[in-house]
Amino acid sequence: MSPYLDYKALNAPGGLNEQQVRTLICAADSLTARASVPGAAQMLLRGKNIALVFGHSDAGDASTFERAATSLGARVARIRSSDAGLAPGADLIATARMLGRLYEAVECQGVDGEVVAQLVQHAGTVVYNGIGSPSHEAFRQFEHMKHQALAHVAGNAHDDHGCREAFIQAVLLSTLR
Repeated sequence: MSPYLDYKALNAPGGLNEQQVRTLICAADSLTARASVPGAAQMLLRGKNIALVFGHSDAGDASTFERAATSLGARVARIRSSDAGLAPGADLIATARMLGRLYEAVECQGVDGEVVAQLVQHAGTVVYNGIGSPSHEAFRQFEHMKHQALAHVAGNAHDDHGCREAFIQAVLLSTLR
């Protein structure tokens, strides 16, 4: 299991510090090494329930997140924010608490920042803000450091989806207990 990372650090101003990014890279590399062993089950998140709350986000971001989480054994429920009454200005306390009782984590994609802040405050569980997005600051830091580390390897192909999945999986394993 990878070292614990406070999920709130993912959205800290200025992003993650260098040690936190290196921790995620190490976790991602460990997962990659395990995946290369035949028969090595990757069900590290078996029994974990994750809500994927999406608004107007790109379906590709949601699919990447869902694929990354389910390949580790988690169950992912897609919830459209408008269907759940998650809108700016709405009384979100009861909905946030319900999500916190049902899910070990909530990933918000394309959801208004005010709504995400309310979820973080009241859900009582891990709430991510767009970690499946290629524009997430922590992912860009991860990608940059990972790319630098692999720059010396001849013929190193850059796979954005694979890199994002590795990042998401590393975040999930480092923040969920």
